[in-house]
Parts: sequence; structure tokens; C-alpha cells
Amino acid sequence: MKEFLSNIWVKRAVGVFNLVYFAVIGMMVYATFDYDLEFTAGQEQSFFTVYVAASVIFLVLMLYSRDVLITKIISVLMLLLAFCLILFNMYDWILIVPPLVVGLIIFFAAGTHETVKVVMGTIYLLVYVLGLVAYFVFNMLFGGTSTMTVLDADMDRDTDVFDFYKSQYTKICDVTKDENALSPDGKYRIIIYDVQNSDKGAVNICVVPYGNDIKLKFFTLKEKGIQKTISNKGVRGIVPDVGWTEEDGKLVVLYRLTPESELKKTSVTVMPKKNRLEFLGIS
Repeated sequence: MKEFLSNIWVKRAVGVFNLVYFAVIGMMVYATFDYDLEFTAGQEQSFFTVYVAASVIFLVLMLYSRDVLITKIISVLMLLLAFCLILFNMYDWILIVPPLVVGLIIFFAAGTHETVKVVMGTIYLLVYVLGLVAYFVFNMLFGGTSTMTVLDADMDRDTDVFDFYKSQYTKICDVTKDENALSPDGKYRIIIYDVQNSDKGAVNICVVPYGNDIKLKFFTLKEKGIQKTISNKGVRGIVPDVGWTEEDGKLVVLYRLTPESELKKTSVTVMPKKNRLEFLGIS
């Protein structure tokens, strides 16, 4: 057994196998850049258990093959993936911590030349410090202080927003149900947001693409960055009436902001381009 484990070809094979973990984290980085990751109800703990277990297993395999070239390369690049994961999932520690810990340990433990470690360690120190500072500066400058909460049947009942709209919850469910919120062609969906800001707040009516989400076992990747604002003049605390119709072959959103206001309409012909800088607070 000792001879088997010390065989260089076994270590090289394990080094190649380590690419699986590197690739999965890379896909996670890309996915959370392009989508919002939303855990399936009750699956957070199961995901975290599997995620941590896989990270520990692959960390052991990387330590075993730490003198193999492929593992050395992974050890140098892993912290870059972890940094991107932090940027795209700020404060979502379930996703961030396991690969970050793996990256830190294997960076120092791998048999990479000390000069490479010193140079790359200095670069990563600057990247993490300056990058995170830049992230927070961009969010302060462009992100604003508004908090937007989706009004629908799945609202978190333990929040102040739910308490604020509790008396209108039945109407929220009726207005946002699929039969009413989905466009006739099934390509778009109406979303209603409660907006809290330094002013008196508002209710926004927006249209987003529908049907592009990717549902997996533990979570759903929800499309982000494409949204057309129909109205941002709604009165906070009043759920607007919304619906779809078609005029001259064009999709039209009908909406009434308050029971006393007149019925308005806005056509939906072209959606805005995808905003890939949304994670920086740039809208």
C-alpha cells in the first residue's frame, strides 16, 4: 500500500482528478456571475454538508499530490477563483468559505517554488485588499441606500416588509400568481417590488424574462441583470393592480397604482441589455 501511494503516476492521476474540484468552483463562479443563486427551501444545510465534505476530500487529495505539477498550478489559481466567488456572492458565506479555506491551505502547502509563492502571495494580498475596497466604494457610489423586496406569495413572514403588507397579502397572491403575472406568450413576468429608501419609499412594477432559470437539486440559478421598469411611482403600502393584454400584436402591461388612479399601459417590445455589472451596484 505504501509503495502504491508513493508511486508518482498515482499522484499524477490524483492531480488530474483534482481538476474536477477546480472546474466545479470555476463553474460556480461563472454561474453566480450570470445568475442569482437561490437555495431550495430546506436544502441549505444539505448543500453545505455536501459542499464541505467535497472540499475536505479534495483538500486531502491535493495535499497528497502537492508535488505534482497540476496540483501546483491549481494551488496558484485557486485563490483567484475564491476572490471572484467573494465578489459575486458577498456575505453568502456558505459558498465562499470552503473553497477559500482550500485555496489558502493548498497555496502554502503545495510544492510550488518559494519565489512563486512570494510573488503570487504579494499579488493576491493586493488583489484582495484593493479589490474589496474598490467593490465597497463602487457599491457606495452607485448602489444607493434603497432596499428592494419582491412582493409575492413567497415573502418572508419574519420581516418588517411582510408586516407592512400583511393586510394585503391576499391581493399580493392574486396579483402575482402565474395566471396574472405571466405574459400571454410565456416569455415575461411582472415583478412588484417594495422599495425602502431615505425618502418615503415606493412600489416599483418591473418586467423580467421568464423561463430562463436553471433548477438544480439544491438551488435554482435565477436570471439577473435584465429588467424593464414599467413604473417606479407606486405608493409604498398600496399593492397596485397589474395585468397583461395585447394591442396590435404587441404585449402591453396594464397597471393602476392606487384604486383611485386611472388605468395606465406600457408596451413591452424591447428589453434592456443584460447588466453584467449589477454585482457592483451599477444599474
